[in-house]
Amino acid sequence: MTNIPVSRTVLDHLSSISLRNNQGQTLKPFELAKDVHRLGRDPKKADLIVPEKDNWMMVSGCQASFVKEGNNYRIYDGDQVKSSSNRLFFNNSLITPKQGLLLQDGMVVTVGTLARNHIIITYSHTNANQPSKKNQKTAISIKNKSVSIGRNPQANLPLDAPTISYDHAIIDNNSKGQYILTDRSTNGVFVNGQKVTGQAIIPNGSTIRIGPYLLILQGDILRIADRGDNIRLDAKNLTRFVKDKNGEKITILKDVFLPINPDQFVVIIGGSGTGKSTLMKTLLGTEQLENGTVELNGEDLRKNFNIYRNLIGYVPQYDIVHPNLTVREVLYYAAKLRLPPDINLVQESEKVLNQIDLKERENTLVKNLSGGQLKRVSMGVELLADPKLFFLDEPTSGLDPGLDKKMMELLKDLSNEGRTIILVTHTTLNINLCDRLVFLGKGGNLCYFGPPQKAIDFFGIKSNNFADIYVHLEDSDKVKKKQKDLKMILIFTSNILINI
Repeated sequence: MTNIPVSRTVLDHLSSISLRNNQGQTLKPFELAKDVHRLGRDPKKADLIVPEKDNWMMVSGCQASFVKEGNNYRIYDGDQVKSSSNRLFFNNSLITPKQGLLLQDGMVVTVGTLARNHIIITYSHTNANQPSKKNQKTAISIKNKSVSIGRNPQANLPLDAPTISYDHAIIDNNSKGQYILTDRSTNGVFVNGQKVTGQAIIPNGSTIRIGPYLLILQGDILRIADRGDNIRLDAKNLTRFVKDKNGEKITILKDVFLPINPDQFVVIIGGSGTGKSTLMKTLLGTEQLENGTVELNGEDLRKNFNIYRNLIGYVPQYDIVHPNLTVREVLYYAAKLRLPPDINLVQESEKVLNQIDLKERENTLVKNLSGGQLKRVSMGVELLADPKLFFLDEPTSGLDPGLDKKMMELLKDLSNEGRTIILVTHTTLNINLCDRLVFLGKGGNLCYFGPPQKAIDFFGIKSNNFADIYVHLEDSDKVKKKQKDLKMILIFTSNILINI
């Protein structure tokens, strides 16, 4: 038999995008066939035209560019030179006009970050020679039926997180045709930012927060808009004063800007009195500010703290676990206090024991643990709730170099599991393991924010030793210069901070 070569055509690889707005309305999919496409509302700037209607006004005249790259397309914000008004985001991380993002089948990009008004762009790429992947269910119809939501695998909409109850909530219709949500949980439900007490009406377009999940009601369709594992944190213009014994103002944070992307491992370092712990507590949402905001996925953290509190974990510098309990007992009782009563406490404790690598010490009294082991127990207490944003104050304090490295490697692993990790430390050992380094100077000045590998060059340190940055910043004039240099690297566009 003769082998006949198969002639490849453009039909072997079909690419398209579909758009959906916050009202659940969709447009006919746009096929991508040319080397370059522009998406927008202005026919003079775009070939993929979005209608000039109220529900689509988030889209700019030229919102996005799609450039052929291999079998797929790379998406750029705006026209690859000028950014769009509301920007493009993937997993709450900014897509730039220059770098863009290479798309793969099923990837979802949003115009804007707020679920209540963003536009969802879904990229589809089909290889005609291969079977397509089955998409995970992310939406259900709630029309004319009672809908159960919870950790129960048999629920109409199962949601998997330890802070979610087995039968968390029910959505029913009332006699007026309205949708009514009944809270049956331990940790609560938030509808449009307000905690539900008993029952709440959920109008069209409502957002529903259950544990880490954000749901949106679009007509009769309930959609999972966010699973909580892609938290972007933006600190904007953070300024904090305190008064000395004479009543004089002392600046401990000065105009600090930080864009922290999802799943990043961020280390805050600096000399004594430079505002490290204050900055962390500010990012945590517990410290009062004279100026500035901290935003999670575009929402003010302080104003919405009750909504996000179950997504946040915090390990203080000084451990507060009971010394006369075993490691397993500490985790078990902490789980009993913090998690729904219908959850398997033994199973959750076991999972965390393995995460913090203390299985072999599970029956050891806390008071007999080493400093590093004790710190891991404190971390384990927080990990029970599976926080997506995890703060730690001096977790390596007092540890020898080997244990310091082991702790930093553990934190890196936790970050790789889908968490944003932010820690304060005074030691420069092993900070090369982090994704972003924050270096504060005197007066709470932000002197560096970026990859740790580039910090040495930024400060002009010839010894290649991170510790010499401390010495460099003892000079107040050098602090001011580096703060100015850093501001030259940070660009503000549409009120969003980008690190380039």
